[in-house]
Amino acid sequence: MKKEKFISVIFVLIISFGINIHLCNSDNNSIQEYRVVKLNISKTILGLEEHNPILIDSNDDFETLNFTGERTELEPYIIANLYINASGTTNGIEIHNTGVHFEIRNCTIETDYIGILLSAVAASTSKIIDNFCVSKSGDGGGIGLSGTYGCNITDNECAYFMQGIHLNNAHNNIITNNIIPVSNYQGINIRYSNYNEITYNRIQYSQQHGLAFVGTAHDNIIHHNTFINNSLVDEYLIDGERSGAIGSQGYDEGSNNIWYDEDGKYGNSWSDYNGRGSYSIDGPADAKDSYPLELTYTEGSPISIVTILTSIVAISIYYLIHREKKSKY
Repeated sequence: MKKEKFISVIFVLIISFGINIHLCNSDNNSIQEYRVVKLNISKTILGLEEHNPILIDSNDDFETLNFTGERTELEPYIIANLYINASGTTNGIEIHNTGVHFEIRNCTIETDYIGILLSAVAASTSKIIDNFCVSKSGDGGGIGLSGTYGCNITDNECAYFMQGIHLNNAHNNIITNNIIPVSNYQGINIRYSNYNEITYNRIQYSQQHGLAFVGTAHDNIIHHNTFINNSLVDEYLIDGERSGAIGSQGYDEGSNNIWYDEDGKYGNSWSDYNGRGSYSIDGPADAKDSYPLELTYTEGSPISIVTILTSIVAISIYYLIHREKKSKY
């Protein structure tokens, strides 16, 4: 029985991975297939506990809602392993006005609006790790920070929102190793937010820019990110008032935002980079990636090759297990 379940896991993960790569089509059928597979993994294979939307508005609310932890950096409150279905304008997990340490991890959130929202959270007390947020409406945002400093946003996936990750007046945060597969506006929006690090993220198929700095956002660092087929429309529109022709997958109207790692001479990977010179970033900042890279073979692998290779692995495992079963009789 355990081996049969293992096989089921392998095949479901392959299907999920294949659909994820296949999102270059970005049609409704592909989106719905991907969403259904990912949610089935959360409910049946990962065994997440179904939970109502969570609203925390003070330190004491963590204990009132029975979340374990000791408030400290070494023993933070833990919100983990939950499946949350939020409807209307209710957010999946919403935390305000806290001064204790907490982590949100390994949760799956379906929402019409915002998956995870933090505001007025004390500096360097929050971590958002390994969550899957998916929009049911195509609106809202996956993960949002407002007035929050020093948050670590790592290994999350935010799919089919207007914006995958959104920062507003949020400084000194780390955004790393996240996946933003499809966005109806921008993949990541950094708005009036400074000294943030945006590294090792994969951002693809955003209708407008994959990453945008809005307003007076300054001194942010951006490198080792992978941008694939963003900027799908001809013109961008910022705040409904500033527009222009799209010429790149990034946008910058702030100041001193560095789109590369100066020490390692490494920028970002861009699917539309032609391999010559720097990569110009849209927007009045006249920013550029001085050390851009073309996509590697692995980063841009077509679905056919990836699916064939992963299928061969799964079929081989399936064959070996069934051969072992037969040898027992």
